[in-house]
Amino acid sequence: MRRYVSHLSLVLFVCITLFTLYSFLFPFVAGSPFQGLWFAAILLLSPVGILLALVSKYRGSLSRIGITAIAGHSMLLLFLVLYMTLGYLILGV
Repeated sequence: MRRYVSHLSLVLFVCITLFTLYSFLFPFVAGSPFQGLWFAAILLLSPVGILLALVSKYRGSLSRIGITAIAGHSMLLLFLVLYMTLGYLILGV
């Protein structure tokens, strides 16, 4: 069961990443309910993905899939922080 939880965390990471890429490559029109959904998905679902990967520990160690999921969700959160600081404050996007 724990193996499936780490797989779920990795699938969640892939889905958030693909939706974020889609949102940047093909932006939604102004006023669309999907316009800022990538922002909320990273902010709300990445901590859930990290917790799911941490719950999937087996005998005190993480599997490679769990480590990959934690690293991926951490990179998404880092991207969000850098986008908010560098993008909004310095570059003006």
